[in-house]
Amino acid sequence: MTDITTMKVNGTAIGKPASRVDGRLKVTGEARYAAEESLPGMAHGVLTGSPIAHGRIVRIDTSGALKLPGVLAIYTHENRGRLGEPPNDLMKGLIAESRLPLEDDEIHYAGQYVAMVVAETFEQARDAAARVKVHYEREEHAMTIEDATESYEPKQFMAEELQLARGDVAEALAKAAVSIDATYDTPCEHPNAMEPHASIAHWQDGTLTVRNATQFAYGDRTVLAGLFDLPPEKVRILAPFLGGMFGSKAATGGHTILAAVAARELQRPVKVILTREQVMTTVGYRSRTIQRFELGAKENGELTAMRHTTISQTSARDEFVEPCNITSRLLYKVPNYQGRHELRRVHTMLPSWMRGPGETPCQFAQESAMDELAVALKLDPIELRRRNDAEQNGHTGKPFSSKHLIECYDRGAERFGWYGRNPEPASMREGRLLLGMGMATATYPGYLMGASVSARLERTADGVRLLVRTAASDVGTGLYTVAAMTAAEVLALPFDRINVELGDSNLPFGAVAGGSNLTASVTPAVYQACAAIRSQLCVLAVSKGGPLAGEGGDCLDYAEGHVFLKDNPTRGVSYAELLDLAKREALDGQGHTDPVFGQNDRWAFQSFGAIFAEVTVDPTLHLVRLRRMTGVFDAGRIINPKTARSQMLGGMIFGAGMALLEEMVPDQAAGRFINADLGDYLVPVNADIPDIDVSFINEPDLEFNPIGCRGLGELGNPGTASAIANAVYHATGKRIRALPISPEKLMSAASAGGAQREEKN
Repeated sequence: MTDITTMKVNGTAIGKPASRVDGRLKVTGEARYAAEESLPGMAHGVLTGSPIAHGRIVRIDTSGALKLPGVLAIYTHENRGRLGEPPNDLMKGLIAESRLPLEDDEIHYAGQYVAMVVAETFEQARDAAARVKVHYEREEHAMTIEDATESYEPKQFMAEELQLARGDVAEALAKAAVSIDATYDTPCEHPNAMEPHASIAHWQDGTLTVRNATQFAYGDRTVLAGLFDLPPEKVRILAPFLGGMFGSKAATGGHTILAAVAARELQRPVKVILTREQVMTTVGYRSRTIQRFELGAKENGELTAMRHTTISQTSARDEFVEPCNITSRLLYKVPNYQGRHELRRVHTMLPSWMRGPGETPCQFAQESAMDELAVALKLDPIELRRRNDAEQNGHTGKPFSSKHLIECYDRGAERFGWYGRNPEPASMREGRLLLGMGMATATYPGYLMGASVSARLERTADGVRLLVRTAASDVGTGLYTVAAMTAAEVLALPFDRINVELGDSNLPFGAVAGGSNLTASVTPAVYQACAAIRSQLCVLAVSKGGPLAGEGGDCLDYAEGHVFLKDNPTRGVSYAELLDLAKREALDGQGHTDPVFGQNDRWAFQSFGAIFAEVTVDPTLHLVRLRRMTGVFDAGRIINPKTARSQMLGGMIFGAGMALLEEMVPDQAAGRFINADLGDYLVPVNADIPDIDVSFINEPDLEFNPIGCRGLGELGNPGTASAIANAVYHATGKRIRALPISPEKLMSAASAGGAQREEKN
């Protein structure tokens, strides 16, 4: 296999802004999403959810619904049938809940599926589902951390210890010249991808095919093979396009499983689409967190101690941790550190991955606490962070492979105009409006979860065409484009000669589209596969009888589908002619990358950024308006600046929603979230978002992978909410420690000049 390290990125394609190669398909409607597909003879499934949060089913009456026109079947726990044991592993396949859908008569959260009606049309299924009569026996429930009756300390998250300490935190806090002790609260949030969850299951000749809205085709294949006792090759998952996910489509959902159950029994395709309310009540959300930060520092701002205590919630049956202290343990240089985590069980669906899990709520709390420390020390917030910049991961002791955070601070401050602000809180105005500026650090690990890629250069009637294939999914982030760019870089082909196929489990392995890993996983494998083809072209060109026989491979160059001599470009040959001369129809190459989770034996891999925000606050109405934001990011080599900028815009908008709007509101009495729709769950719209200035350091991290790129999709989210919250404090002198920042919270907040801060002489 060709050694990618012998190849060089020369910037012929990589690093130049490129429009999405799949853009025309999307804007013309030719890109087909799971819910849009229609198969001959397809039936429709509609799910019914429990109205109670905890209890059991006493009786189900389906007799009336079964008599309605078009109804084909109704599935409940009484007739669903046996299912096998699925895996639940990040690299193999994830199951949304360990309790499979319609498993028994127990109810663990409101919205839990209790029946699925299948009918000839969607309207018939929906009508019948409303007529399924379910009788329940209620039991006590808990919807909030405060009402939970069961708690425990989780041990690990992705092999990272959650209960840890170094040094003597208690002693260091006691001796600190200045200390901060503050508690921060982040609410439950939902990913709310634009595309709802949808599956179409179809059995034919013993093979199950599912057209699915999924970010992990291979994972769905493995899970469904286990559930239906099939060899993996007898399951095919198709997900060529995805309308967003933000973590919510990583695990195989109950609707997918039940669609496959019904399709097998009825021997016809079955489509199931979740309503928006079902998405928000049955698909994993970001857990609420309560985080206490205790910081100790010297008079010059040097951190001496940090204790980070987190409480988050999980479901009544399963465990999911919002791993906040994974970030706090490493971001700053602090010799004495303690991280503790507590989980409390509530009666909701299982919390799950959501853009920047752990990092995002941690960075709100940690960067707010750092801002409070800067105020206590009368030190510029950037200078405080500069004095505590870490050259190595304080938890592992490993140096960062590539870190340019100081450059992010410097460039961001210059572009934003940071040093033109008056640091005194509530000192700046624009007319009658209070004006505030805040900043925060962003960070996210460097993950590479692995990919295999096949590439084939084929002879066609009008020349050659390159086909690049992997099972990884493009979830809207631009994987089709960066894969094509990487192939173009190596083989010097125009985009219109490159086809990229993704999102099919019959293709070579592609990891889950999560953890901002896919660009870093796939592009080196594409490079390697195409480099293997390039090596074969070289051999064909210079070997005996070849058009450039006798020349050395290092004398050749490649452009526009031709190979030629560097010092004599007139001596060259097209790839098509080479294949004709060699009597070859195609050349094949393979590429592969192995997983790397944040570190290897030598290095710690981490991306960084600096985010700045400006707000105005109406002192009468207490309304916050976001005026502008600036983000500067260090994520290694930027393959496509155009789609990379788009990703960072999306991440920062995500953070703005977290700061000012988003909150799933639990009703303890009703046992459900009361705003489970997009009418009442507020997300940012165009009017909420101002101009956003995004730039990149663009320094390759060649220790991480041979191309030097790290993932960046989630990097724009951690830090944004805290930058906005810090700007609100600067504008008003009021510290809001619970998100979202609302007029009500600002009205009731006291000025935070000395609140929750203790200075020692």
